[in-house]
Amino acid sequence: MQIPDTIKDFIDTQGIFVVGTVSGTTIANVSPRIFFKVDENAIYWLDFFKHKSYKNFQINSWVTVAVFNKDDLEGYQLRGNVSFITDEPTRTEIKESIIKNILQKNPFPKIKSLSEKEATIIQFEPSVCYSLNPEQYSDLSIGSDIDSTFFYNN
Repeated sequence: MQIPDTIKDFIDTQGIFVVGTVSGTTIANVSPRIFFKVDENAIYWLDFFKHKSYKNFQINSWVTVAVFNKDDLEGYQLRGNVSFITDEPTRTEIKESIIKNILQKNPFPKIKSLSEKEATIIQFEPSVCYSLNPEQYSDLSIGSDIDSTFFYNN
């Protein structure tokens, strides 16, 4: 699914989103991400820690990405699959691009320190998108590559 420009801009403006994962035992996990890059068909992020989300990615590649603006009560939820970017030089190019962009926006010592750690590059390819705006029907897809009834049955 191509990510609409309005959603790409919204994610970039918020500067943070959360990733929801589920393990094989259906224990849900939510984790924030600030080291990311939004492209036309994918969102890439750096995973510095191999904790709950990372372990869940290996068991179940289906994840949810949610971004929300609490002041305007608007947001989006994207559902799709993740994969690991391991090929060089693609891996290094994506990582350096993300770090350069984030350090320009957030020159804080803690952010800089984190950016110097080794990271796994995650690629998220959305298949469906929903509005999180309270006034809209949040169960109706606003963009999809698949039949959304799949998500209601799984």
